[in-house]
Amino acid sequence: KPLVNAFLEGDLPPGEMSRAFERGFGEWWINRVLAEEPVLQEFHAPEHERIIHDFVAQDEAMLELSQQVVRARLSAKMPNPHGASSAKSELGLLQRELQKKTRHIPVRKLFAQIPALLRKLKPCLLMSPLSVAQYLGTDYTLFDLVVFDEASQIYTHDAIGALRRGKQAVVVGDRKQLPPTSFFARLGEEELPETKRDVVDELESILDECRGCGLPVLGLGWHYRSRHESLIAFSNYHYYNNKLNTFPSSISSRERMGVSWHAVPEGHYDKGKSRTNKAEAQAVVKEVVTRLKDPQLRQRSIGVVTFSQTQQRLIEELLDEERRKSPEIEPYFGGAVHEPLFIKNLENVQGDERDVMLFSICYGPDANGVVSMNFGPLNRTGGERRLNVAVTRARFQLIIFSTLTSEMIDLSRTRSEGARNLKTFLDYAKRGPAAIAEASVPGGAGDHDSPFEQQVAEGLAERGWTVHPQVGCSGYRIDLGVVDPKAPGRYLLGIECDGATYHSAKTARDRDRLRQLVLEGLGWKIHRIWSSDFWHNPEREFEKVEQALAECQAEVGKEGMLGAWSGYTPETLAVLQEKEDEAKEKPKAKGRKTRPIGMPLVAGEAPGAASVAEVEPPGEIYPEVPPARHVGNIDTFNDGRQSYRVRQYVEEVVNREGPIKLDLLTR
Repeated sequence: KPLVNAFLEGDLPPGEMSRAFERGFGEWWINRVLAEEPVLQEFHAPEHERIIHDFVAQDEAMLELSQQVVRARLSAKMPNPHGASSAKSELGLLQRELQKKTRHIPVRKLFAQIPALLRKLKPCLLMSPLSVAQYLGTDYTLFDLVVFDEASQIYTHDAIGALRRGKQAVVVGDRKQLPPTSFFARLGEEELPETKRDVVDELESILDECRGCGLPVLGLGWHYRSRHESLIAFSNYHYYNNKLNTFPSSISSRERMGVSWHAVPEGHYDKGKSRTNKAEAQAVVKEVVTRLKDPQLRQRSIGVVTFSQTQQRLIEELLDEERRKSPEIEPYFGGAVHEPLFIKNLENVQGDERDVMLFSICYGPDANGVVSMNFGPLNRTGGERRLNVAVTRARFQLIIFSTLTSEMIDLSRTRSEGARNLKTFLDYAKRGPAAIAEASVPGGAGDHDSPFEQQVAEGLAERGWTVHPQVGCSGYRIDLGVVDPKAPGRYLLGIECDGATYHSAKTARDRDRLRQLVLEGLGWKIHRIWSSDFWHNPEREFEKVEQALAECQAEVGKEGMLGAWSGYTPETLAVLQEKEDEAKEKPKAKGRKTRPIGMPLVAGEAPGAASVAEVEPPGEIYPEVPPARHVGNIDTFNDGRQSYRVRQYVEEVVNREGPIKLDLLTR
């Protein structure tokens, strides 16, 4: 009736009747619902946020208190080492062993004689399957829990011994990562006839065996290693069916975050000879040295991964030369830092991670411009899992060094799933995550989750802000991201509306603490708008958003969106700076010049008596020792009768290259 009266009196034009009816009906409906629902009627945003704040504080306190309780209970069981104890007791036996200088009891026998004391001193034992068999007898008291990590790389027959020693077991692993390596399998075993081998129907790993037995499976849905979503977007889409909940980064630029592409067009793959790509290796080493000499860039730890062992060795050799030239970077390769630089190949990099990973593809056109479709381990069955491992090791940035481009891979010449995925990944590295994001979420990116979000976005746009809806690549996204006008590559503020993302969480901890914690760790500043407040007074909510944006701008001006996070603690950085200063000062010592590594002392020279510059260098610096001659297989190497050959070659290398590091000599 009010609608008809307004129309008859001329207060409402005919074209507005439909919208007026919808508005009036909506207001009547929501007021009636609010009146019938006490929870909605009594909702007060400040009070609700206070409750959330109290819950977060109490939840964190509960977690810390639980840790203290566990430590207190374990400490209460610790025996007093200064108290009187019988020589025949477990404590007396251990104390006697600690006083010995020689003829100690073997570890296995010692563990067998102090089973109760060992549990009190060390409630947790970290062991490999081989160590379990070596140090724990089969009659050892059962552990309450046995946990397998990286279970996809453990053979079932290796895991049985550890399983037998526990009352319960948790087997943790990823079927999309590397299977157990057969690199050290006994030579010739695969050539034996079937009747000569034990025929056992064994699955690939203990992880597959457990799944095949129908044991309960709990999937870990949250991915928290990658500090930039593009680092996991490729694997999430191609290997995990977009089931990983990943969190968007507040930085959208790929200059120092995410996956970036470093083309090496001048390189070529030396197929049939060294099987390396020297130009790529040189580019990787140059990037490493540049980062280690830059005070800002070197604050993030570095790792290098290659497809092959030959490319790994080449990079190691080139980097060794740079370390001799620039001693100030030496501390970053050893124990002076928490995470020293490593160089590994696909077969042994699983489980490792660093802030920045440099990935050398190595493969590409040969000297004649011909591209072979043989990509080493990637062509084997399960080769795509090796690619998955290689591209998910970085926390902040993954840089791809490649002569090979996606256009060079001809899928008509190979049926390998690994080669197909490599082609897709190279294209992804060049073009960015946009294509993955569009393909991985039904409905595509850029759509508003609700009319409420759309109204907020439109209101901010009218006020001059650039707003991106649904920021992210996976199922969990930031509702609205407000772009920093001074730095378009990052988001100034993330706005969350109490819509589907918020109420889809199953627990208050996930919804109100953990998500917020992860997002803040990724550089986000989060502001929440409650729909009930926006309904009653939208202008007041926009004023709150404007105030939050002003605070973010002031904070960014002080410390930047990433904050002061780095891969090293301030104490570690101080030690590194001190070592670097010492290394820079040494070559400047008056009256001294550094002698090239490997160059012998001048005949008759006493160390420190005269400057090397005062006498003529005695000939050339040593030439590089060629690779070892092939003299047998693994069994030959371990045969004591052949040790003279090994010793002879060791002496030859030391005489020609010494002083030499033990790990280099071992290689």
